[in-house]
Amino acid sequence: MIESTDRQKRGIDIVQQDAVTQISESVYVVKASKPNKVYRVLAYGATPRHPDGFWSCECWDYKARCRKSGEDCKHITAAKVYSVLNGKW
Repeated sequence: MIESTDRQKRGIDIVQQDAVTQISESVYVVKASKPNKVYRVLAYGATPRHPDGFWSCECWDYKARCRKSGEDCKHITAAKVYSVLNGKW
């Protein structure tokens, strides 16, 4: 199982690779480690006062593990970091 700190580090790596695009206020596209694959990350109810809101991702790790445990996958972490670095929060 991937530890939370691993997911966080991988999420930061994704941002450093410039692999996150915000396509609307609540939708991000994050490039996957596999070529030609992207995941949509959705932010529901996330605001500057409550940046956590509810986030979801299309990736298998989120669906199979993270959603149940309440953790963020690396793609959600990347979208959150991207938001902070780009002055969204």
